[in-house]
Amino acid sequence: MTDTQMAALEARIRELEDVREINEVFFKWHYDCTGGFNGKQPGRMEALECLTDDATIEVQGLHQPGQGPTGREQFTEFWDYFYGDDGPLPYVFQNSVAEKVIVDGDKATQWSNQLGIFQNRGGKPRIGLSQRVNYYRRTPKGWKIEKTTIEGGFSIYVDELHGNLNKLPPQQPRTPWTYKG
Repeated sequence: MTDTQMAALEARIRELEDVREINEVFFKWHYDCTGGFNGKQPGRMEALECLTDDATIEVQGLHQPGQGPTGREQFTEFWDYFYGDDGPLPYVFQNSVAEKVIVDGDKATQWSNQLGIFQNRGGKPRIGLSQRVNYYRRTPKGWKIEKTTIEGGFSIYVDELHGNLNKLPPQQPRTPWTYKG
């Protein structure tokens, strides 16, 4: 094998390793976002370990473009408000059903289709399909998400969720979360 062939092979292996690491980060994100059953809380703070300290979370219909919570303090406040037994979104099950990753040096973009089941407190459960785009940066601690987006999609309402759902305590009065930027 020539030096050129060896270098090309090493580059291909590195890209495969990067794509695997990126997909593992996104699996952890979904896994730690999922909950509301068997005593498991949705949106556990461990999900935020997947984000860079300056990351942005942007959900179409919830945030204006470019106006999602940015930086550890803002997205932690946003997260703390929405999830958990006392939050407005206590039941979440989400997963990506297809991913495409393009790596460009220490940056990467991942496109995925997301399947989720969600139920807001007091609302009807819904099954949703949406598209996500995640932007990654290689850090000393591995690949991290620097921006995650949810773009549109479809949903269908169902009558009720079945399973070992968490019993919700009475909701305490809360001030709605707003962007403080």
